[in-house]
Amino acid sequence: MVHGSGALDRDETVYSNKPFREIAEGLAAKGIATLRYDKRTYCYHQPVTTMDDETILDALSAIRIARRYSNRIYLLGHSLGAMLAPLIAQRTEEPLAGVVMMAAPARDMEAVVREQFDYLLPSGASPAYKEQLIEDLRQRSPHYFQPQGQTVAARRLSIPLLILQGERDYQVTMQDFRLWQEPLEGKSNANYHSYPRLNHIFMEGEGKSTPIEYQTKGHVATYVIDDISAFVHEDECRLIH
Repeated sequence: MVHGSGALDRDETVYSNKPFREIAEGLAAKGIATLRYDKRTYCYHQPVTTMDDETILDALSAIRIARRYSNRIYLLGHSLGAMLAPLIAQRTEEPLAGVVMMAAPARDMEAVVREQFDYLLPSGASPAYKEQLIEDLRQRSPHYFQPQGQTVAARRLSIPLLILQGERDYQVTMQDFRLWQEPLEGKSNANYHSYPRLNHIFMEGEGKSTPIEYQTKGHVATYVIDDISAFVHEDECRLIH
C-alpha cells in the first residue's frame, strides 16, 4: 500500500482518520493480506528531491519483502502513490498481479496543485499570491513539478488495473478520472469505479468537500473495500480457470 504525498505513517493518518489501516483491516476480513510501512519522510523528517527517494524505491523494497510470502502481489496506491503506481509496476523485478489506483492524478502535479489552490483560496486572492504559494511549494518539493509520464506507463501495462475515484474529491478530481480513460481506451485490463458521496480519502459526506471535513472522524466506505476485494478475488478466479 503506497501513500499519498507528505510525511505519512503506515495508516496514512489524516487527523483522526486512518484510511490505510481501515482498508487493510477490511481486506484482511476478506482473506487478503496487506503490507504497510511508514514513509521515510515520516520516519526521518529529511527533505527529498526525487520521486524515487520519496516513494518509488521504498515501494519496490516493500514489493520484494511481500514476495517472500506470496507470488501474487497487488500494488494499491493512493493519491501520489496511485499516480506513481504504473511507474512502480514497470520497475518490479517480476510482474505484479495487478494495480489498484485510488484518487490517482492523471495530469502533471503542477496542474493538480494549481486546481487545488483555485478551489481553496478566497475569491479575492490575488494571482500573485497564488503564484507565490506555488513557487514556495516548488522550492520545497521540486520533484512534484516534474512530469512523470504516468498515463504512458499505464498504457504499457498488461496487468489488471482498477482505478477508483471519489466524485466529491477536490484534491484529485473527476477530470483526472476521465483523463485516465483516454489513454487506456480499448484496453480490457482497465477497470473503473467512481463514487458520488466520497471525498479524497474515500469517506462519505455531503455537498462541497473542504479540508475541515478531514478533521471529522469517518470511515472508508465499505463498498470501496468490497470493490478492491472483488478485483483481487475475481482475478484469482480467472487465473484458476
